Amino acid sequence: MASGRSRGLSDRFQMVAESGGVTRLELFLDLVFVYAFLNVTSLAAAHPDLFGIVRGLLLLALLWWCWVSYAWLSNSIRLDRGIMPMVAFGLIAIIFVVGVAIQEAFVDRPGGLPGPLIFVLGYLAARAGALTVAMICARSDPVSRQRVRRGWLPLFGAAPLLLLAALLASRLIDVEIHPWARLGLVLLAILIEYRGGMFTGAVGGRDIPVRHWVERHSLIVMVAFGETIISVGVSRGIGSTEPITWPLVAAILLSMSVVGVLWWTYFDLARFAAELALERVSGAARVRLARNAYTFLHLPMIGGLILLSLGLEKAVGAVGEPGPLPGLSLLALYGGVILYLVGLLAFEGRTMHIVGRGPLLGLVLLALGIPVAAQVPALAALAILAGLVAVLVLADRTVFRGRHQVLHRAIQPAVQRAVGVAPKELFFDLVFVYAFIQVTSLMAADPTWHGLVRGLAVLAVLWWAWNVFAWLSTALRTDEPGTRLVYVAVAANILIIAIAIPVAFYDPSRVGLFGPLVFATCYGVVRLLHLGSFWVVARGNPGLRRQLLLLALAAGLATLLLLGAALLPELVGARGPYSPLRIALWLAAIAVDYSSRYLVNVSQWRISSASHWAERYGLIVIVALGEAIIATGRAVADQPISGLVVVGAILGTALVGTLWWAYFDVDAIAGERAVETAAGGDRSRLAADAYTFLHLAMVAGIVLVALGLGQTLALAHRRPGLAAGLPTLAHLALYGGVILYLIGDQAFWWRTQHRIRWIRGITTVVLVALVPLAAPWAGLVGLAVLVAVAIIFLIVEAVRTAQLRRVLREPLVPEAGP
Repeated sequence: MASGRSRGLSDRFQMVAESGGVTRLELFLDLVFVYAFLNVTSLAAAHPDLFGIVRGLLLLALLWWCWVSYAWLSNSIRLDRGIMPMVAFGLIAIIFVVGVAIQEAFVDRPGGLPGPLIFVLGYLAARAGALTVAMICARSDPVSRQRVRRGWLPLFGAAPLLLLAALLASRLIDVEIHPWARLGLVLLAILIEYRGGMFTGAVGGRDIPVRHWVERHSLIVMVAFGETIISVGVSRGIGSTEPITWPLVAAILLSMSVVGVLWWTYFDLARFAAELALERVSGAARVRLARNAYTFLHLPMIGGLILLSLGLEKAVGAVGEPGPLPGLSLLALYGGVILYLVGLLAFEGRTMHIVGRGPLLGLVLLALGIPVAAQVPALAALAILAGLVAVLVLADRTVFRGRHQVLHRAIQPAVQRAVGVAPKELFFDLVFVYAFIQVTSLMAADPTWHGLVRGLAVLAVLWWAWNVFAWLSTALRTDEPGTRLVYVAVAANILIIAIAIPVAFYDPSRVGLFGPLVFATCYGVVRLLHLGSFWVVARGNPGLRRQLLLLALAAGLATLLLLGAALLPELVGARGPYSPLRIALWLAAIAVDYSSRYLVNVSQWRISSASHWAERYGLIVIVALGEAIIATGRAVADQPISGLVVVGAILGTALVGTLWWAYFDVDAIAGERAVETAAGGDRSRLAADAYTFLHLAMVAGIVLVALGLGQTLALAHRRPGLAAGLPTLAHLALYGGVILYLIGDQAFWWRTQHRIRWIRGITTVVLVALVPLAAPWAGLVGLAVLVAVAIIFLIVEAVRTAQLRRVLREPLVPEAGP
């Protein structure tokens, strides 16, 4: 009986196929780690001394090992099949609480729960959760079961040390101990975890599905790059209205060039060469290579990027100050790049059996550049760093060109069979995490109907900027150097746009550059880069170039209207954030951009790959969901951890999980199938209607949910108890965001399937009825009601669509690429 129940339970898990790629749920999990990495950087930035940096690196080592547990788990089990999505979101909620508790991981704040203990318990629960799932799945395999059992040993060895350090930090044990001694306990626990995981065979398992394994680690590297980009933005603080100056713009461009070059060094060659190296071996040899090259050697690369995030945050924040960067800030800035290159050098050596000349040259140049950078102001130190890392790419194109071309020819088999969203596209998309955070902050700073309109208007402009490059990526699938440069340049401009969002309508400082003008100018540059790139792609296609000329007219007019919105109200004296003239010009610019779809013959815009197109839009939905998680966590970043905060974090994760399920369970797959079965002009029109326009409603709904969740958690902590209600607009944002998301999803389903789902419609009507009923309730009670209703209706819908789900998850017939 017992074994039968065990087999029945394990049958609810689906194994990963050899050719299977990373699932969307894994990407969502990784975006939760973006929030955790951001908190590590923020903690180190708040205490920029040796103790603070060491503490941050130890936290990173724990977070990495936690992530590694799920990387090995998802290497065997699909997280988006069977009962795993429900299990995964429960574990994601625990990891999110761990991220919230990072600020108190070593020092307890008075007035709440013992933060260090919450952090350690959450970490242990997250690790134990991965091992428990692995145990259940391995019940029918004695070898795997024995390996998983050994995997508990390092955790059991590390747990007492971590708990002791947490109890001492929380002062629950009346013993005085030096702070460095507590760090020593944590370091010892980390060594037990890492060394124990290697010697017991806990880090390993069956033969590695190469594609999934490589994509999984490429994704977390990209996530670390995304965290670095966000750190550049938050150097001025979220929602800051401080003046934008030319030195600040220069610092952002230099920072993005550094990040872009480092991104290039991994995804240009090392990523694909390592994939081929894994394919050349099998069995135990492949497991050892995967463990050594990825589990262990990726840690210094991730650690280097986190240190670089800290250094960039400090350097950009110090722009304009006369003196040089403080020693530890400079160490983080240059030392982060050095640590990253050391990790890359070791990774290339382990997988390619070569000494990477580019990384080695970079290490020598950085060592020589540090003494010079220590004598100059922050902007000059950034310029020196950008120049030194640029030499890596130039050397590969000149001095090391012959060897580089040989290596590139060797990796072509891996490059040519790569499917899905390209690294340059994901790099571009991660900038929008910060942009969406800024939109949420803009609306939170002005919780009125005017603020809501302004926030949604900015979101509409951002969406169109993202959308035109989604169309470009269907025609430009290559990763040539020129293409990468364009995407890095556009990402830099989007980052400047995001920084200017708080002053996009009105700049009260009157110092430095005028915020509305910066926003409009950078938007014009983004559109120019898009049209210029498409013009090059369309060479030899006169019909497409005529279409581009029409788009250029619309883009030019929209940019002129935004420039007019920036300047005309100032000229006529209609100043202020609520100037009707400015808002009218903004709305006119948005109308021109969105109506340009009807100026062109959309059937000439070929969608060559339905899977790539659907994945592209699925990715931006996940980016928006990740922003909702980050916005929720940042709302309580400066507050002690309380029971209400923990409950709110869990409920927030559950709500975001229901939004994920509502789209990715069936709808995303069905939409992809619909685009795949359509042909010619019908495919392009379907793509434009269902994705370009209707996905905006879903993304806008998620941004509103992020606003409501942030306000809910912030107010729940400030005024605990049943009397703590939400302000009216924040309450409407929470419920209205879910309603808008469901309406957009329902419209997407109707456009792709030509029918209505009554359960989803009834859910929307019930939520609309609950808006006035839930208004007097406490914030967390209202949130709990919203989550409960959403879960109940999703369960009912999941049962009714079980057969459809099975049909849709049959493998698609691969399409030919462009």
